[in-house]
Amino acid sequence: MVNIRVNKSAERALDVLVLLSKSNTPLTLHEICSALEIPRSSGFELIQTLLYKGFLEFDDERLKTYRLGLSAFETGIGYLSNMGIPHLARPFLQEMNKLSGGTAFLGIEDKGNIVYLDKSENYSYMRPTAKLGSRRYMHTTGLGKALLAAFPEDKILHILGDGDIPRKTPYSKVTIPEILQDMREIRQRGYSVDDREDHLEMYCIGCAIFDRWNQPVASISVASLYSNMTTEHRAKVVQIVTETALKLSCQLGFSSQKLYRD
Repeated sequence: MVNIRVNKSAERALDVLVLLSKSNTPLTLHEICSALEIPRSSGFELIQTLLYKGFLEFDDERLKTYRLGLSAFETGIGYLSNMGIPHLARPFLQEMNKLSGGTAFLGIEDKGNIVYLDKSENYSYMRPTAKLGSRRYMHTTGLGKALLAAFPEDKILHILGDGDIPRKTPYSKVTIPEILQDMREIRQRGYSVDDREDHLEMYCIGCAIFDRWNQPVASISVASLYSNMTTEHRAKVVQIVTETALKLSCQLGFSSQKLYRD
């Protein structure tokens, strides 16, 4: 066994990041110190350092609540880009694109938005406007709704926030009750539907990707022109997306045959 010398300050800093990554809500200094059983003075110095380096940021500066910062996200993206989900998902996206004729997307959630990580469009009949690295609303896109539905309700409400929910098209769902109902329907049928809710000409089918701990880590989707979405083609795309999502989740260690929990 390799003898590893652990630096306590570095270990505690990483413990803070792990704690916030698993929390569904921002945390105060007191909550962080209590959860990790560290002195308040030590916790304060750790948080100040992580704030300075961009790994933490204020969620509410008045209440002194903290969440993960952009540096933590960029570090995670660096890992994913080098050896994680995008690398693993690329052949799956290409196959979805080839079989469906629509553009296949891969995305993750960051700060309440869906971030487009990768896409495959060589066999697409059209070119959706979403660019890699772009952010869209989670409640209007098939990619975003697929992942949003996999989150617990308190996290969904936190993402939606207390203010007005933005509308992209006349078909967008913009009230808490209708969005939560949409999430329930996604879980029951096993996939999301964006029926011109983000773009008037687009129809999108999406599904979440889960890891070995049954946690949602990403989502995939196929976007097609609404005018091309016949009943027969829709059924075909649903089968392609849901079967691919399960295969990709299994590659990440997911062991169930059902992705969503009702």
